[in-house]
Amino acid sequence: MQTRRNKKQVDPNLKPEELARQAYARAIRLLGAREHTTTELRNKLGDSGFEADVIEATLEQLISSGYQSDERFATLYAEQLLRKYHGPMAISAKLSARGIDSSLSRDAIDALQADWCEVAADALRSRFSMRSRFSMTQLSESSDKDDDEASDSQTAELAAEQAAEQAQKLKGKYARFLNRRGFSTTDSIKAIRLAAETVSE
Repeated sequence: MQTRRNKKQVDPNLKPEELARQAYARAIRLLGAREHTTTELRNKLGDSGFEADVIEATLEQLISSGYQSDERFATLYAEQLLRKYHGPMAISAKLSARGIDSSLSRDAIDALQADWCEVAADALRSRFSMRSRFSMTQLSESSDKDDDEASDSQTAELAAEQAAEQAQKLKGKYARFLNRRGFSTTDSIKAIRLAAETVSE
């Protein structure tokens, strides 16, 4: 069984100015790897053993110097999630999980100026275009059966029912996928139709 590597803890016997220096250096290293929210930095510095007053002073210094910005983090992270075809609800939830408040989250999402229906359609094309090209096309086409395949009306009616049932199952599958990606029901319905029409062209 593997043991978890112990995190390096700060020496509580250090002088206040040395503790402040170490906290600041630790935060700068974290920010050098990627953008962090104040919540993330607060948690990571706390895990390293720094006291709350040292942490808050460090955060204040980082913010005033421009090294840390929740607004900048929200903007960059929202853009990154959009490029991965996440919808507004998913982006909002992921920003909230990183400690971004609802106001900054709304501003970051609004700033994207995204056509969420088109983004959702792109998500479908990206996820299903290679594996389900024919299946996607079924959603925009009626059942076309040759006369020799449907020799009587009962066979043609059964084939039409089966095609409709299959199309409905596919719509449900795609709608659930888009729901998990954070798109609204309205945008999902429009996106499924849009993606199907694009594939069938």
